[in-house]
Amino acid sequence: MTVVVPNKPSTEGAALEDPWTRHCLETSGRRAFGWVVLAVLAFLLHLVLVLARGSSSSLPVVLLAFSAAVLAPALTRDRPCADLLGDRAWVYARVHWRGGRLVVHGPRPLVLDVDAGPLARGRISRHRRAWVVTPDRTGATAVTFRGVPRLFPAKVSRG
Repeated sequence: MTVVVPNKPSTEGAALEDPWTRHCLETSGRRAFGWVVLAVLAFLLHLVLVLARGSSSSLPVVLLAFSAAVLAPALTRDRPCADLLGDRAWVYARVHWRGGRLVVHGPRPLVLDVDAGPLARGRISRHRRAWVVTPDRTGATAVTFRGVPRLFPAKVSRG
């Protein structure tokens, strides 16, 4: 039996109960787990090389730097998007980029700081639509885009 995952969230009901949201969270979890496993393997290979050969090669240093670079962000990560969603629903809105920030046109216009890479920004610029949950008291929210199976944490910008 195959499960068909929609390519956008639903605006009905809580965002955490939405199939798109669950798909995004599961994909993110698998991606993070894969990177952590790769970092641990690099660290273990580093230990084996240091114990077997000593520290005469630069490869153990590279492996240690790689494992630290992957594990440090994982250990100091911001709040997961699931915490930001709470029991709030997704709200559809038209969007565009202005000065590196995402401008959300909707019932309550917002300017958001979103950490999206160039590929996601290009797709967002073409489609110009997003789904946003209402920001909490601190201005934290989550944004998702059609066809991009990822939840982007965002912060309401004051400027």
